[in-house]
Amino acid sequence: MKSIAGNSFSSTLVYLFLRNKEWGNIREDIFVTSQISKVPSFKVISTINVDGETQKPDCDLVIYSLHEDNTLKKCMILSLKTSLRERAGQTYKWKLLMEIATSENPIKEKYNIEYNPENMPLIGFATVNFYDEINNPQHRGMFKFFDKSFIAKNIDTDFISRMSTLPEYINEKL
Repeated sequence: MKSIAGNSFSSTLVYLFLRNKEWGNIREDIFVTSQISKVPSFKVISTINVDGETQKPDCDLVIYSLHEDNTLKKCMILSLKTSLRERAGQTYKWKLLMEIATSENPIKEKYNIEYNPENMPLIGFATVNFYDEINNPQHRGMFKFFDKSFIAKNIDTDFISRMSTLPEYINEKL
């Protein structure tokens, strides 16, 4: 059942994205896909090397914009979850690793971390929060690591935005 709910959530977001694009709420040069192989240069912007081993993000959807020559302009890696349990933790740990990899610090040197993308992706998280975990302090703390987080419920907080703000956010940031 959880798998069905997760797939439905992802498909619903893609559908809503496409409808918003059709209505003119999303710019023409912005696209969405769950097929990362369709995103130019995605492997480069999503692979962090840790002492010769690769680390990749939890990626359910990629929202991206292109230059006129169809090269990647900017992108947002979006992790979609119906609950906040382990999967939110996976996403924020990758975002933290990305932050370590792009700054000068002893941890980067100690673990031989390499990451040199031309374009830094935005890391986002979206949830339905079926299990009402949003007010757990440990879960709220994870949201501080994302560039932007969205919830498909009528909740207003300082750490997560309503899903309805996603088109405005991507038009501004991508």
